[in-house]
Amino acid sequence: MAGWMRGMWSVSLRHPEREVGTFTYLVPHWQERTEGAARLAATARHTDRASVMLDPVTLGEMVIGEVAYRAAVRSQERAVAWVALVQHDAIDARGWHAAESGERDDLWRQQVREMHERYRERVIGFGDSLADILTSSAGAEAGWDLQPYRDGLGRIVWDDVRADIHKSGLSYTWHTPYGVVWINQG
Repeated sequence: MAGWMRGMWSVSLRHPEREVGTFTYLVPHWQERTEGAARLAATARHTDRASVMLDPVTLGEMVIGEVAYRAAVRSQERAVAWVALVQHDAIDARGWHAAESGERDDLWRQQVREMHERYRERVIGFGDSLADILTSSAGAEAGWDLQPYRDGLGRIVWDDVRADIHKSGLSYTWHTPYGVVWINQG
């Protein structure tokens, strides 16, 4: 099995309105290869677990607070290369897929190389999660104010942060098998 397939999704759930603790579920990458699938798997596990707990109603109201990908091989360079390959349809949620005859010629390879170089120069931050990036020096340098994204308990709602980053279209974050990379698209 390839090294990137040994990573682990970490999905944390919390109650949106009160402090009742955090439940974190680990989902192996080989089981669920995309963030969306890992979210669904963790939510299903939580629903099963909450149904047998003392307060199933409260626990059933919990929402995803943060998703991180713990890569077996953590590499910014590989993450950027992965994004360039995804953008050129060489990789999808299931992994590599075969090209049609003549589809990946020298021109295609040159385009992937050029995109890889552009993205490499435009990396804003890299880490295990958006929280990891934005609470690091890269996040401070990006000047992203996290205060408006805090809930009533002072916790940051990371899905709202990511939605606003993507909404502008000026930058984008990707969960890759090598870590999360935030790239300036402007």
